[in-house]
Amino acid sequence: MIAQALALDPPATPSGNAENLAQTLEFLTLLIAARVAEATEAPEIPPLPQPALLRDGSPFAQFLDDQAPKCDVFTILALALAPHVRPGLLEKAFRDTLKREGDFPEIGGIRDDTSRALVPTGETAAFLLAGDDLDARFEVQRLLDPMGWLANTAMVRLEPPRPGAPILSGRLVIGAEMVQRLTTGQISAPTFGAEFPAQHITTRLTWADLVLSDAVRGQLTEIRNWIDHAAAFRTEWGMQSRLRPGYRALFYGPPGTGKTLTAMLIGQATGREVYRVDLSAVVSKYIGETEKNLGALFDRAARRDWVLFFDEADALFGKRTQVKDSHDRYANQEVSYLLQRVEDHDGLVILASNMRANIDEAFLRRFNTIVRFSNPDVGERHQIWLRSLPDRPAHPALAQQLAVYELSGGNIVNVVQQAGIAALARGAQEIGLQDALRAIAAEMEKEGRVFRDLSGQR
Repeated sequence: MIAQALALDPPATPSGNAENLAQTLEFLTLLIAARVAEATEAPEIPPLPQPALLRDGSPFAQFLDDQAPKCDVFTILALALAPHVRPGLLEKAFRDTLKREGDFPEIGGIRDDTSRALVPTGETAAFLLAGDDLDARFEVQRLLDPMGWLANTAMVRLEPPRPGAPILSGRLVIGAEMVQRLTTGQISAPTFGAEFPAQHITTRLTWADLVLSDAVRGQLTEIRNWIDHAAAFRTEWGMQSRLRPGYRALFYGPPGTGKTLTAMLIGQATGREVYRVDLSAVVSKYIGETEKNLGALFDRAARRDWVLFFDEADALFGKRTQVKDSHDRYANQEVSYLLQRVEDHDGLVILASNMRANIDEAFLRRFNTIVRFSNPDVGERHQIWLRSLPDRPAHPALAQQLAVYELSGGNIVNVVQQAGIAALARGAQEIGLQDALRAIAAEMEKEGRVFRDLSGQR
């Protein structure tokens, strides 16, 4: 087993990742030659090599400095990375060193259908790291455990084997972000799709555009304080082992009361990207697919300091049902799985729901904060109208008149847009009362409410 600490040579001229990548691939080639010679009882067995890596300021070197992996972990990382850098390297290295024809199952590997490259498996890692040493092989098995450090850090994971296949026969998979970090040094934003069912959301608005009660603002300050100071509290105060990772918040209240905007503003204020999870892309009618989609999402978000925002979260976080058939049982398993992933996530997770009562009690007990977003009162509606209407001389008085209508902030924004377009269409330069009233009536009608003219004008 190559378990000693990984050493980097003294500082060199700052460069890109290419030099260290070349040394990594050379190390793999030499290691393959040594293990094959040992397995085929060659008369001269070369010594096991050590990676000749440079502390050159490259993203690759910085990653190694940050993670400080031992040689066994580095070897697994190098194996998983090799097909992405030089797809033919592993096959060529094995062919060049094998002295006999025929199959050699000890080396593992799977032929990729698309690239036709030899892709390493857990068996490949065990062969290179353990040789014939069973104890060392079991150590490789522990390193590749789904709950082990390699998988939990989203560095390299071992795909599950086919039913009945050897336990290490699954492919070694390195995440796309890790490949980017160790090659180009730049990590691109995730692309919305089945493997990442979330979209990046931003806003040009500021906290000044959001009308909230003092109580709600106080609760939001708690979230921002966690973002700013949680790391110091856990490490400097020795609370690492006593606290669950991450922070969980529930925003609940009627539509249009600012839940989504608040999530975006938290990200804006703290320099974190906010991703709204598309639950229609997560929830699947096929057994096991929902857990798979959720797993891919949380794996990608791990250690990225993102804000995960689950809008209309009732679809996944709703109350578990009494088990009447297999569908109910699997639906409850999905909720339990999601509960565990949310608890284990190291970042900020915000759930939004129209009603607190819709959320499963098991979730409610685990939220760090629960924030109620209420429909604005008349004074708050007046402030929202003032901030939403265009800057025209007649609009402060109009805002006072319109504040009597029970509308949410989202409703008011819709009314301003509809009324403003109507005013322009009739050649006016400002929104008139009748423009606004017609838009309010239409907005209420969408929600099944009856409009009553409270303006006192006919």
